[in-house]
Amino acid sequence: MMGGGEIIASFLDEGEIDEFSIHVIPILIGEGIPLIQPRHRSISLKLLSTKRFPDGVVHLNYRVLAPR
Repeated sequence: MMGGGEIIASFLDEGEIDEFSIHVIPILIGEGIPLIQPRHRSISLKLLSTKRFPDGVVHLNYRVLAPR
């Protein structure tokens, strides 16, 4: 799913997201767009895999764990 932080948060709140695939780009820009809209939540994630690229980009793949 691609979209802004608000739409991703809505789907996350409804339990409709099971994984996150995140690319970390090593450029500090000072400000940015949040991955998800800030709300009072705590979401447990399990790291499934990582991949490092020669340009310094790192790909992280996480599974969303069911709430306890």
